[in-house]
Amino acid sequence: MSASQGSFQLTTPVLLIGFNRIGPLRQVFEAIKQARPPRLYFAADGPRNAGEQAACDEVRALAKEVDWPCELHTRFNEKNMGLRKGVSSAIAWFFAHEEEGIVLEDDTLPVQSFFHFCQKMLAHYRTDQRVWVVMGNNLMIDGDQETDGDYYFSAHGYGAPWGWASWRRVWNHYDVDMGLWPSLKNSSRLKDFFLNDREAHDVHLMFDRVHAGIMNSWSYQLDITRIANHALNIIPHTNLVDNIGFGEGGTNTMDLNDPRNKPTAAECAFPVQHPRLIMPDEARDAEYFKRYIGSTSMERLKMKVKALLRK
Repeated sequence: MSASQGSFQLTTPVLLIGFNRIGPLRQVFEAIKQARPPRLYFAADGPRNAGEQAACDEVRALAKEVDWPCELHTRFNEKNMGLRKGVSSAIAWFFAHEEEGIVLEDDTLPVQSFFHFCQKMLAHYRTDQRVWVVMGNNLMIDGDQETDGDYYFSAHGYGAPWGWASWRRVWNHYDVDMGLWPSLKNSSRLKDFFLNDREAHDVHLMFDRVHAGIMNSWSYQLDITRIANHALNIIPHTNLVDNIGFGEGGTNTMDLNDPRNKPTAAECAFPVQHPRLIMPDEARDAEYFKRYIGSTSMERLKMKVKALLRK
C-alpha cells in the first residue's frame, strides 16, 4: 500500500474479467489481492475451441488463490460469448448484485491508489446524475496543462475504459445492441455536442461500425449513454492504470507501436482535491481525440482487418 494512502481500507467490491491470458491476468489479480476487496466477482468467458480449454482452465484456477477475507463470486461461461457479449454480460451480472463497484479486465493493471481513488469518487458522486464513470487510465499526463484539483471531467472520450468504476444507476442505461444510435445520429440533438467536424465524422463512423457489429467492442455502447444523458467521466490527473495487453493475444490492442502503449501509471496523493467546477475540459478532450481516438483509431482498425485477412 502506498504511504500516501495512510490507513485506507478497501470496502468497494471489484469485478475481475478474464478469458485465456494467464500472464497479464495474474498481474492484475496480484494487484487486487494486495488491495483485499471484501467482495470479488470473477467472470471468465468460455473457450472458442477445444485448444483453448487448458488456457481457460488456468485462468479460472486463480479463484483458488483468493486467500484474504473475501466473499468470492464466480461466473465461468461454458461456451464462448465473445468480447462484446461476454464482457457486457459480466458487468451486468456484477451490477445486478452491487449498487457500485470497480471493474478490471485482464489487461488493465492498476496501482494501489486506483482503488482508493475509485472508492472516494464513488462515494462523493454517488447520487450526482451528472457523473457517469470514474476512469483510472489517463494518457494525457504530458505537457503544460491547467489543473484544478486532482482530476478533471471529460465528455468526449470513446472506448478504452482501462480500469474504471461506476454505479448501477449508470449501467441501467446500457444497451449492448446500441438501439438508441440510429435515431440519435439522424436527429438534430448531436449538432452542438461535438467539438469539431473531425470528431463528428469519426465518432459517427465508429458508432456505425459498432452498431453493425463490424467493430468488436462493448464499451462504445456506454459512451452513447453518457452522451444521451449529458453526463461526464472523471479522469485523474495521475495515470493510475496501465494497459499491459498490447501485442499478440490482444483484441483491440494488437499493435505494440500503438501510441496508447505507454506505461506511466504511478501512485497519487491523498486526500483528493476536488475541482471547483463540474465542467468538461474541452481543450484536453480535443487534444486527446486528436492523438488517440480519431483517424488513428480508424488506422488501427484497418491494420487489424488486414492482419485478420492475412491469417
